[in-house]
Amino acid sequence: MKKIAVTGTIGSGKSTVSILLRRRHLPVFDADHYSRICLHRDHPVYAEIVKTFGTDILDEEEEIDRKKLASIVFSSEEKRFLLNGLVHPYVLAGLEKFFESHADDPLVFAEIPLLYEAGWQKYFDEVLVVTCEDDTAVKRLMEYRNFTEEDAEARLRIQISKQQQLQKADLIIHNDGSLKELDQAVGAILKELRGGKRHGA
Repeated sequence: MKKIAVTGTIGSGKSTVSILLRRRHLPVFDADHYSRICLHRDHPVYAEIVKTFGTDILDEEEEIDRKKLASIVFSSEEKRFLLNGLVHPYVLAGLEKFFESHADDPLVFAEIPLLYEAGWQKYFDEVLVVTCEDDTAVKRLMEYRNFTEEDAEARLRIQISKQQQLQKADLIIHNDGSLKELDQAVGAILKELRGGKRHGA
């Protein structure tokens, strides 16, 4: 089994790459999905999050309001660190179970936005970085996630830089073009992975 991490800055198109991989019937772990599960009231991490950040983050049904929580953690590196410390162990446990359940698959993928920040690249054989120009990312965040331009630029600033990610990458997809071009790039990466070749920038 070859384990491939898919990462990149916000708005780069990681999730679209994951969709294109799934369409090819390849297993893809979604770290963000596991992170969101932790926010549900019936999850054991929920109580720790509320204890750490207070009841102001709750909505009328006493569920965690993701926007309220995001506004807190994205304005403070210390608070982001606290939240990640609560959520990441659960996500990592899910990743380990994913690897176990797909032990017989030749290629498995995991979409992990904070791969380098968490130091999780050590769990993978290769890292695929999906990248695009900052202007492209900002435009996507405004169009598809209803971010303001200021919010989109702020989110980009708090992540590990695109340049640092590219320096650490084993595989790179530049995603400033069309969906068809992205699909072709995914196909080319898979061909190289299966053939054992190394993909250049």
